[in-house]
Amino acid sequence: MSIVDYLKSFFGEEAVNSGRQKELDIAKGLAVIFMIWQHILGLFNVPTYGAFEDFAVSILGSPFAAPVFMFTMGMGITYSRNSHPSNLFKRGLHLFIIGFALNVSRWIIPEIIRTLTYGDAFHITALHNFLMMDILQFAALAFVFIGIIKQFNIPAKAVIFIALICSLIGNFVFYRSANYVIADIIGLFIPTNGHVTFPFVNWIIFVVAGYYFAHLYRYLKDKQGFFLMVTPVALVISVTYITYSYIAKKGMFGDENSFFFMTFIGMIFNLILMIGWIGLLHLLFNKTEGLFITFMSGLSKNINSVYIIQWTIIGFLSTLFSISLSHITEVMLLISILFASYILSNVWKQLKTKQRQI
Repeated sequence: MSIVDYLKSFFGEEAVNSGRQKELDIAKGLAVIFMIWQHILGLFNVPTYGAFEDFAVSILGSPFAAPVFMFTMGMGITYSRNSHPSNLFKRGLHLFIIGFALNVSRWIIPEIIRTLTYGDAFHITALHNFLMMDILQFAALAFVFIGIIKQFNIPAKAVIFIALICSLIGNFVFYRSANYVIADIIGLFIPTNGHVTFPFVNWIIFVVAGYYFAHLYRYLKDKQGFFLMVTPVALVISVTYITYSYIAKKGMFGDENSFFFMTFIGMIFNLILMIGWIGLLHLLFNKTEGLFITFMSGLSKNINSVYIIQWTIIGFLSTLFSISLSHITEVMLLISILFASYILSNVWKQLKTKQRQI
């Protein structure tokens, strides 16, 4: 029996994995936690910044954060019962608007308050940040892209080919402009010198891969057996590449933009990591129940609101107060912001539920 035939034996003819998948909730929950930690270290002064913080930013807050978020977002679209093209278009538009509203709440409003409170000059950078193209704007484009795929029934092979071509384009295309507005807007699609973090061409492959992987995942009848075989291989391959790149400061660790403008090779190894990471989480927590799973599930279900709230809190704190963190206080701040975001996201969810019932 060939390896391909052996792998096929783990899949059945009927969909058996429906509803929420525990390992995906945990992966998304951890991704949010790692993102919050990275945001804290990026905006607050940490005089003791060292290997501990660099690992949090470069490893946990990079390969185990945004790529996981986007890959599981693609899987979530497949699992969603509201994945009609019109719903995807609406969600995309909603996320696009929310992304710019977040830029106002985390940058502009705190800067206005700081200026009025302390009498300092208004930092024009806060206005520039309004056009920051962040992960929510990318997610908006991704929803629209998948909506177009579903609307016109574009074959999977063609979509995967388009995603691969996009990733290659992201390797070789870079637009530079002295006009930050133009650079920011174009940066939503391709790498530029603007305030850009997740250009569409570099990152859409994660959403597409997750979207089609979930089509297979629903038919995976023996998760335990599949992941026992696949996970060690995937982790050895991906972690070896990431470790080498991290030590040598190459690939996604080459400079401050290397991760956000990730190369095609980096994308491939990160996709392999996604399989290994999801598999490891399944193997570790398959039989786990209790508060940890409930908490991770809550983070996963409310991931957008948690993301918005944590950034707003961090934006206000970093703008209005001069805070220096040690190893201990950065972890304490992480825990505080995490739980505050979790609680407030649930309050917001309850308020929306009550409003619908009126």
